[in-house]
Amino acid sequence: MAEKEFLLGNKARELLCYTNRVTRIISDDVSRSDVRAIIKRIAELNDIRDVKTVCSELIHTVDTKDREGFTKGTFNLYGDDMRVIAKNIVKDVHSANNKHFATEYEERLRKIDDVLDGCSLLLEYIQICLDEHIISVKRSGVWTKKVTDVKYMAAAWRKNDGGRANKIETDRKNADAKRQYEMVKSAVREVVCSPTDTRR
Repeated sequence: MAEKEFLLGNKARELLCYTNRVTRIISDDVSRSDVRAIIKRIAELNDIRDVKTVCSELIHTVDTKDREGFTKGTFNLYGDDMRVIAKNIVKDVHSANNKHFATEYEERLRKIDDVLDGCSLLLEYIQICLDEHIISVKRSGVWTKKVTDVKYMAAAWRKNDGGRANKIETDRKNADAKRQYEMVKSAVREVVCSPTDTRR
């Protein structure tokens, strides 16, 4: 794997790991450790008025706590697809790099196009999740940066390999045209140089 493609592969893998981490399903339920800490805090209070105050504060905290992330519903709607897209980006980067350029440049370019399409789609999902307040602006920014790192590197790869592919295609067409010209030239020469029919 060439150095730039190796770096792109690493960036794609990093994007997949981050996507898997931030699309984990969060629960609205209070954990056992949270409950234990609450009971312990209340047990240490002597005055019933303090107990009531602490309970009110805790209820308010639980009710208003902003938990960023995917519920089961939003995971099924967006998160699962986002994981698949990120996984396919990794697969397509490696698949493109494994194509022998001289003989499989068309397949290679198609796979790079698939990487670019996957990045565009993942960016769209991130925007939707931000709009629906599933993720914060901060998380959206980090995630978007990871996607655009892959996208820009893949776009540069596409541009470079696209130019090389056009040269191969042009050279092939020129060689075909030259071959056809030589065949026509040879046929004309045979007709012109053939002995004339002397029969009367």
